Amino acid sequence: MTGRPPSLAAQTFTGDSQSIHRLVLDVRRGEIPAYASTPAVAHRTLAGLLDARSPRLLPSTTDSVFAREPLPTGRRRPTVPFLPRTRLLSPEEQRIAVECFARAVAAGELTSGPAVAQFEQALAEFLGLPHAVATSSGTDALIIALRGVGVGPDDEVIMPANSFAATENAVFACGAVPVLVDVDPERHTLDPTLVEAAITPRTRAVLPVHLYGRLADAAGVHRVAREHGLRVVEDACQAIGVAGVGRYADATVLSFNPYKNFGLTGKAGAVLTGDSELHARMERLAYHGFAPGEKNVKSDVWGFNAKIDNSTATVATGLLPGLTLNNYRRAFLAHRYIDALADLGTAGQLVLPAFTEDHAWHLFPVRAAAGEAARDALRARLQADGVETDIYYPVLTHHQPTPLREKLFAGVSLPRTERLNATVFHLPLHNGLSVTEQDRVIEALHAAVHATAH
Repeated sequence: MTGRPPSLAAQTFTGDSQSIHRLVLDVRRGEIPAYASTPAVAHRTLAGLLDARSPRLLPSTTDSVFAREPLPTGRRRPTVPFLPRTRLLSPEEQRIAVECFARAVAAGELTSGPAVAQFEQALAEFLGLPHAVATSSGTDALIIALRGVGVGPDDEVIMPANSFAATENAVFACGAVPVLVDVDPERHTLDPTLVEAAITPRTRAVLPVHLYGRLADAAGVHRVAREHGLRVVEDACQAIGVAGVGRYADATVLSFNPYKNFGLTGKAGAVLTGDSELHARMERLAYHGFAPGEKNVKSDVWGFNAKIDNSTATVATGLLPGLTLNNYRRAFLAHRYIDALADLGTAGQLVLPAFTEDHAWHLFPVRAAAGEAARDALRARLQADGVETDIYYPVLTHHQPTPLREKLFAGVSLPRTERLNATVFHLPLHNGLSVTEQDRVIEALHAAVHATAH
């Protein structure tokens, strides 16, 4: 017995993070599995991924997948931007978006129309959840989800402090109070073992965040929440395509901001659920309290004007089949980073993320093992060498200089979160990053670590 897995040809490529993880490992070993060239795609929404008009998911070399934007020639030390806005969508994606938008304009179906329901159905199928409500932003989706599960004025919502401001703002928008809990030091996400101690009679919900694209311990959070009669709303705005998203939550929120893995031509989001009653409630909340399917007939007292525009939904439906290809690109590049920087991790100079199957690789975080000063010195050295980096997110919730800081967070201490926040920074990783650019980042980071260590 060699211990090899079952025949690759017999395996099914489903397009989620687990199948992408397996595919990247196969390719990095030099194997071209049969399921990649003629995949048995499980999701109807992905059926067009490998048709004659689409780029091949797995060519014999990486060139046709990653050569969309090579480094400019003729420069001794060319720059690598962190995320160039001109490359948020590939030329092919730009063509699709323009054609889809033009159809909506020609039909006069701009704010409402059939594409909204079509996109919601496709999105629900892609995530394997029964119901989706597409919204005007991820922030609106978070507010609708929290309101939908019953969060209201003076309630408490347990959440981490290391997230985009939309997470805390959604809690504030409900009139509720964020209660901050420390994170697991390896995942950087909410630690379920610390959630229970933060529960009070006012706690209504728990709000884990799948940070940087990696799944939080959703099962652990769900277990604690259910023991105490609490609802769970997942902030999965960075984790579309990750296996397990939505499995342990009452409601799951996504964002389609142009900078996300699945980015559109403006702000948009969605909330998904397996609960039909909650779905109906969130549908009403998303659009003026109107009864679904009945024009201008209210069945709730009030609601938001927060449904996705039909024109944006048309673009979203056109771009959705390419999501798995983009997630594959990101996972492939993440594995290359981890391989190429392994010596710096072994030497104790950087802390690298693990290459796991529960990750969408929205961002690639590394940590300076020597602390904040070392992190800042590395970033400065890289910037001087023409490689841009960034920090997500530079100011934690309880450190934001707002009028509520002293009232709500004066005594909050989150040592793990604060340590991670002081040492983490992010390397370029986006759908259009070329392997040539990545090699340039790897070279510059090695040089920066060597220079700052001596």
